[in-house]
Amino acid sequence: MTGAGRSGGRAVLETLRAWGVRRVFTCPGSTEAAFLDATLDHPDFEVVLTPHESIAVSAADGYARVTGEPAVAYLHTHVGLANSLGHLNAARLAHSPVVVLTGLKPALLQSHRSFTCVPDTGRLVEPYVRAQWQSLRTEDIPADLNRAFRLALTEPAGPTWVGLSQDLMNDTCTAPVPDPQRYRPRARTAPDPELIREAAALLASADSPLLVAGAEVARHGAVGDLIALAERLGVPVVNEDRRTYERPGFPTSHPNFAGLYDARRATVRDSDLIVFAGCRCFTEFETPVRPDVPEGARVVHIHSDAAEIGHIYGVDTGIVADEGLALAALLEALPRDGLAARAGRVDEARGEYLADTGPLPPEPEGVENVAAVADALAEQVGENTTVVGDATTTGAILLRRLPQDPPHQYYTTSSGSLGWAMGAALGVKLGLPEREVVAVLGDGAFQFGPQGLWVAARYQIPVTFVVINNESYAAVAAALRRYGGTAVERGEFPGKDLSGVDVAAIARGYGVFGQRIHQAAELGEAMAKARTHPGPSLIEIMTDPDYLGP
Repeated sequence: MTGAGRSGGRAVLETLRAWGVRRVFTCPGSTEAAFLDATLDHPDFEVVLTPHESIAVSAADGYARVTGEPAVAYLHTHVGLANSLGHLNAARLAHSPVVVLTGLKPALLQSHRSFTCVPDTGRLVEPYVRAQWQSLRTEDIPADLNRAFRLALTEPAGPTWVGLSQDLMNDTCTAPVPDPQRYRPRARTAPDPELIREAAALLASADSPLLVAGAEVARHGAVGDLIALAERLGVPVVNEDRRTYERPGFPTSHPNFAGLYDARRATVRDSDLIVFAGCRCFTEFETPVRPDVPEGARVVHIHSDAAEIGHIYGVDTGIVADEGLALAALLEALPRDGLAARAGRVDEARGEYLADTGPLPPEPEGVENVAAVADALAEQVGENTTVVGDATTTGAILLRRLPQDPPHQYYTTSSGSLGWAMGAALGVKLGLPEREVVAVLGDGAFQFGPQGLWVAARYQIPVTFVVINNESYAAVAAALRRYGGTAVERGEFPGKDLSGVDVAAIARGYGVFGQRIHQAAELGEAMAKARTHPGPSLIEIMTDPDYLGP
């Protein structure tokens, strides 16, 4: 593709359009003027304005996760970039192909450390991206952007960053836009045949194997292969540990499904072989008191990212490959006959899962129980519903009770970056316009991203936000409870009280249809009202402020 003399800003737009990008999520400033001006000549290109950079990045992340295509967040100088880093980490963990562009001050001002300038802005983003680069010449802009898109999509996929200084964007660029079809990666890593035979032999001879489905199984479209493997072997399957859970790798509706991976469960403890498919093993939250892999169990780990294999625990067979290719190869390598009958193993594991409701919340008078809220939400989740979860205290309960069938019924963040769902749900809806999208947040998470409501109202993105409001940072109190010091003795938890916020009123202030309810039984009627109301809506449900989670 050839380019006549045009501004660097127009060269950026041309490159984005060549890659099929038709919208950008942005919180701009003065350094983005040349790009924004260029968009006026392309009414089919949408500039989605966000009032905060975290919303721009999480919306791009949500869109990229559900489409598998690059999504662009365009931010302003280092101050805007810094505001986005928490949610950019969520995109990194999800291998989400988000391309972050940042408008920088002219080179002369950067060297003078002038207003909104710091030395080497790219170093801010380095821990969160696959690659970072600041364009050095206007003529390099198309090639630099092309490289960023290529690397964002190259496995293991993930975010990339390009810094674009204002002087280059305003200058004339004659460089052509590279043809993306010649750079778009199409490679899939095939598994080593010898390692596949080794893993197949372990599976065929094991007495009590367990399959663990990670998010990468869903991201690579390998859910059908894992189902076929589970049915051939007659073994239980669990989704990965909740600390790393980002999307389901195995349908919760399948008869072989047996809950989430937890080293304390008999299903895990009694396994003599564990096959981790597309899982991160593991993300530790606190200093472990027990190993996450039972002693004596053989381990097979399949992952497209070699760095994940043997990250904490050693493996017997590590297979670096696209999960779909590896699982299909395992199916082919397994014997057709002579596999041990393991129907009883599936029944036992599923029975344990169905019986294990987890620590149930107390049921004090006058406040709603979060388990009842989770059950009421589960009744509202249909086959065409996508849930975007961001609720810390109730997250474990929601994962146990809400249906989660791949590829698009449930997404969450395993990064710990609160407020992610406020923007991510918008990106998910834009990427999956035919699906109903429900974002479920705690009130603490909501406080990190209410600006997403403005975006939803401005562009009439029909997402329903359900805010579970316990008027507290319960996770803080839970940490104090685990610490067991003076706070527990006195029953006083500093840093917990978050009361006094009328979330529904805030929604209405942004132009979003808002409702506040107090009972789980009211949720069905509230959802019905939300579904008939055009545009976005929010339901706030008040729950027990003293429940601190499991």
